[in-house]
Amino acid sequence: MFSEMPPKSHDVDTAKSEVLAYICQEMSCDMSKAVRLFNSMRHPKCRVLVFDKIERQWKGCSFMPNDADTSELSMLREHRSLERQVAAVRSGLRRLAREVEELKKRTKSKRGGKRDSDQPQEKPSEALPETDWDAELREIMETK
Repeated sequence: MFSEMPPKSHDVDTAKSEVLAYICQEMSCDMSKAVRLFNSMRHPKCRVLVFDKIERQWKGCSFMPNDADTSELSMLREHRSLERQVAAVRSGLRRLAREVEELKKRTKSKRGGKRDSDQPQEKPSEALPETDWDAELREIMETK
């Protein structure tokens, strides 16, 4: 019912909130129930209502403007937002890959320094076997 709600502003003062007025009108309820409904619909797990940071308004998760230009602009903004999120994930993945490599090096050096001289040392390639996860991580990093 509210997934296609057009963009509406929200204010701390319930009398000024367009979102709460819209919910009251659609549900034929009082303001206190509208506040509870709004709080449940805006919850990130529910995602019925989403906040547009650029327009600073709440809108339904499936809302698409009628105007073709506005619709294209809205989709372009969403695409750019997703590209920024992908870039952040890639950056975090690279950072984690560096940390994993540093930990492997530390582990190798600690293992090498604590061995008794009478025990045969393992080959470095056998000390830490490469797992499928390591191979996948290398493959992802090489594609970037």
